[in-house]
Amino acid sequence: MKIIKFSITEFENLKDKKWMLGNEVLYNLCKKYPQHKNDEEIRAKIWLIGRSYAASIERRKTKKHINDDFYDYVTKEFIKFNKLKNFDKKLNDLKDKGFNEKNLNQMLGLHNELTKFFKKLTGLEKRSLASKYLHFHVPIFPIYDSRAKDSLNKIVKGKGFTKGDKEYSIFCNKILFLLNEIKKKTGKEPTLREIDTYLVKVANENLNKKN
Repeated sequence: MKIIKFSITEFENLKDKKWMLGNEVLYNLCKKYPQHKNDEEIRAKIWLIGRSYAASIERRKTKKHINDDFYDYVTKEFIKFNKLKNFDKKLNDLKDKGFNEKNLNQMLGLHNELTKFFKKLTGLEKRSLASKYLHFHVPIFPIYDSRAKDSLNKIVKGKGFTKGDKEYSIFCNKILFLLNEIKKKTGKEPTLREIDTYLVKVANENLNKKN
């Protein structure tokens, strides 16, 4: 992989913190209620993360339930999923680890399991929701969405290895490559939140230019 176009100066000068408080609320919610054994705790997390990040679980292929009933169905199925896949244990195993080559395989495996589970519930690809849901529980997961992906593709060329969900796998490899390049140039390791904020800012600037 290689960097195509990236300004380290623009990255270091980024001061956009207008969503910081809202994000802290979501981080704290998942920190206070990290498990998936209680209906209300799951409902609160899946609802607030999904709605806040335009990736709500109720967006689905076919609607057999009204939205309120669908959330009841989701929470009950999530409890079953947790027991079947040891989801809480796998999340907890990643909590003190970093975003690096060593842990990427484990991360991609867990994201793939959650994406498949969400697809089973909704009939739609939910890699974005899965990435965001995992991120607020364990912030080493990069946040995937179309804006960040489009910006990243203009910055980093290449794919890296793939496992599980191919699109998220390629995205994570590029994020990791960019993170390591920033670290080499600055001597400091950026957070994934800082990288995500930069990518979204670039996407928004490009959109404003088009308009």
